Amino acid sequence: MRLQQTLEKYVPLISNMLMPLFIYGLSLIIFLLYNDLSRGVALFCHWGFYIISVLGLLILLNFNQSKPLFLIVISVVSYTAINYLKNWLGSEFHSNIWFKNIAVVIPYNLLFFYLFPKHKFICKQSLILLMMILIEYSFCEFLGRVGIDINIQYKNINIMVALGFCALIITALYNAIKDGMLYDYVMLFSSLSIATGLFFSATVSGLSLFFFISQLLLIGYLIYMLIYNNYYDDTTGFFSRNSYLLQSKHFPLKYSLGIVSIDNYDKLQKTIGVRRQNIVNGLIADVINSMSSDETIYRYAPEQFIILYKKLDKKEAFAQLEELRRTIASLEFEYSPNQRPLKLTVSCSVAEKKRSDIDAIEVLMRADKAMRKTLKFSHNVTSQG
Repeated sequence: MRLQQTLEKYVPLISNMLMPLFIYGLSLIIFLLYNDLSRGVALFCHWGFYIISVLGLLILLNFNQSKPLFLIVISVVSYTAINYLKNWLGSEFHSNIWFKNIAVVIPYNLLFFYLFPKHKFICKQSLILLMMILIEYSFCEFLGRVGIDINIQYKNINIMVALGFCALIITALYNAIKDGMLYDYVMLFSSLSIATGLFFSATVSGLSLFFFISQLLLIGYLIYMLIYNNYYDDTTGFFSRNSYLLQSKHFPLKYSLGIVSIDNYDKLQKTIGVRRQNIVNGLIADVINSMSSDETIYRYAPEQFIILYKKLDKKEAFAQLEELRRTIASLEFEYSPNQRPLKLTVSCSVAEKKRSDIDAIEVLMRADKAMRKTLKFSHNVTSQG
């Protein structure tokens, strides 16, 4: 039993690590096994790096997302600058001040944008950040011209670069172990790939191969999340609103729909913030899932969940929702070690499919109408539509 509990705790944490680890590990083994790769492979990785970078930027711009857009931008700017120095200076580029200064800023930029809060790309804040990147690399170019070296060298090891990548990798590893999120594992091995690329940058294929692998991991994560988020809610793991709209066309002839809505959601979010609100949402989702494990659950809106009761009539579904409402009202949610546990309530509503209903939209509207009517006078109640 103890072994089973241990596995249940740690298997989900490491499952997201397997694919990034496999891709990075395989590329490193092949590179070391052949003691560098051919120029043809280097050219393939070189153009592949730019193609998938442009693809990622276009996808993120289309969806107006900044994460991991800035990470891609930093990788592209850094790779282009280093590759230019490599072609211009030849084998001497590795000891050049320009290369050393650029190498120093790479890990700290990656760490900054990794930890930077998620936000929409098209905003004033993004313009300021892009200007900062431009100024930073222009400053590195200026330092190179005047012969100022900002790195600290010890036995052919760039201490500033090593410390930066150590901080980045340890932060990503800590977050990955703590939360088990795919993004943190991808960032961990993407950072390792860039660090490896810099370390082997003097070889024929080292720079292009490992920068390509780093970008491949980020784009792979991006495409996976676009597909995943189309059908699932990232915070709770429940089916998303889009999944409900698609699947509702195939609901059975008889069913009941239950709505669970977190009371005073907007006020609560302003009080504790978006990040902590997401933690609370996850805790509430755990309660809903544990008490409705045999049902299909959707995250229809930020504050609203829909439960599909395929085998229950309205009376039976009402009883389950009432029990769920009472349970949540009796609990305290520990969302932060530094804050007092949170007491909150939910309001519920249920409606049953009638023969006269054309589709699931009418059933949901009836349940929603009953809830809104009740919420005008009171919260923490269960209604019937």
